[in-house]
Parts: sequence; structure tokens; C-alpha cells
Amino acid sequence: MNRTTTAGAALFVAAILGQAGSARAQDGFTFDFHGSLGEGPTKHQRYVPPLANPLFNETPYITTEIRPIFIHQRIPRAFLTRGGHVDIWAAEIRVALTERLGIIASKDGYADIDFDQGLPDTSGFANISAGLKYALHSDAKDQSILSIGIEYEPPTGDIKTGGISLQGRGSGLLDLFVTGAKAWGKFGLQGSLGVNLAMDSDHDSSMLHWSGHADYELFQNFFPMFEINGFTTIDHGRRTRGVNFEGVDLVNFGSTDSGTVVTLAGGFRYRFSPHIQMGAGYESTVTGRKDLLDDRIYVDLVISY
Repeated sequence: MNRTTTAGAALFVAAILGQAGSARAQDGFTFDFHGSLGEGPTKHQRYVPPLANPLFNETPYITTEIRPIFIHQRIPRAFLTRGGHVDIWAAEIRVALTERLGIIASKDGYADIDFDQGLPDTSGFANISAGLKYALHSDAKDQSILSIGIEYEPPTGDIKTGGISLQGRGSGLLDLFVTGAKAWGKFGLQGSLGVNLAMDSDHDSSMLHWSGHADYELFQNFFPMFEINGFTTIDHGRRTRGVNFEGVDLVNFGSTDSGTVVTLAGGFRYRFSPHIQMGAGYESTVTGRKDLLDDRIYVDLVISY
């Protein structure tokens, strides 16, 4: 990571802390673990978090929750291993500190990777990430919210195969993002845009990511949803030479040649109570380039405070 990028990241953190400090000076600091949700004129009643791309498509709402996730991902036949699959068990954690400021930890978990040929099967723990999210705008009456955030992913994992480190090496990754949502009664839209920056650009690749989400309350507490996600390499690594693919959101190969992957996802959420909802869905790559992602099945549970 060059000095300009480091300075930009520092300014991003300063913006979050500055906004939080301004709110504290005006209103006084009061812990509020309900965050954006709950009862009261400034609290949002409608919360339908995205399902696909859970690492990067961060909800704009400030919440206290735990989100267990299971992902079954098929590897494309065009990949050098001629296919295979990945099973991931993870749990995202978010803690609201105030109505507008929260801690997020959107990456952790255990992955089991089975390749059809070419590379040895492997399993291990993914990197663990943590960061901050701040709501710049939150209007419960208008059902709109806009947040910015930053999250650091240190190389804490231990997944490798065939001499290639998939998690646990390098200097980590820094994700900067903006995310927002707007609802009109039973219909809701969400979107996010961010950049995942390699702290060591020789080891890892840097990537631009974006997501869109639409949902509708078809029946009481039942929300069908449609999502689109995009991933574009903006700075190639130099670790895995002669390789023309990346790991999308799952792992980072630090390859010298990769491009853009776009996926579409469909699924639903069902709200059992104001504090418990589940989601399930299917995601598939729609671009000619697939890299490590052919399609996925998601199942998750959102348990909020």
C-alpha cells in the first residue's frame, strides 16, 4: 500500500471518528445497543439485511446482532482444478455503540475446500476482520439511511494448498465502503460501494466491489429479494504469476491477471420476530469470467438485540 492510500485510509477513519465526536458533543455520549432499530421517532422499524456477498455488502443500519452463515459454493469447471466445491461456516458480529456508531466484524469462520483435480483439498480458518461503521444520515420517518465504514482484515487465517497461501499471509486488507437504504412501505432498496485495498500490493490484489439489493414484503414477515454483486480487480498482486483469476470475496490469490466478475442472486427472508429472521437463497455468476465462483447456496440466521 502506498503513502497516498495510507493517508486516504487515515482520513476515512478520521471522518468516522470526527462525525461520532460531533454527535457526542451535541447530544452527549450515551450507549445505545439497539442502534438504528427499536422504538421511538428516530428508530427504524424495517430491517431486511442483504443475503449474498455478506463480506462486502454491509447493511447501512447500525445493529447489535450475530449472524451465523452457511455457504455452499461450486467451483467452475473452467477453473484449473476442473471444478470442486467450498463449504463455509461463519458468524458475523455487529455491536451498536450509539444510534449511529457501531463495531462490525464481517469475516471469520471455517472453510472446507475440495478440488476435483490439480490441487490438494484443504481446510482451515479464514482471516478475521473488524472495523467501524457510522450513519451519516438516518431518517426513520423517510425510511432512509446512509453509512460509511472501514474494516481491516489482518492475515490471521491458515488456509493454503499446493504451495499457494489463500489466507494468513501478507499484511492484510483494508476495506473502505459506503452503504445506504431507502424504503417505500413494503418495498426496499439497498446498495453499497467500496474498495478492498491490499496493504502489501506485491502480495495481494486490490478490488472494487459494489452491490444492489431489492426486497418486497409479499406476505406478512416474508420478504422475497433480488441482488446483484460486482467485483473488479483494480491493482493486481505479484504473488501468483501467470494466473488469470482471483478469489472474488472468498480468498485473495494475489494474481497478476484478473478482471471483473458479476453475480445475480435471488432468495428470501422470513421474520419470526422483531429480533430473529432467517434467509436463504441462490447466487450465480452471469459474466463470462467466473474465477473461483460458479454458484452458491446461502442459509443464514440474523439474531438482533
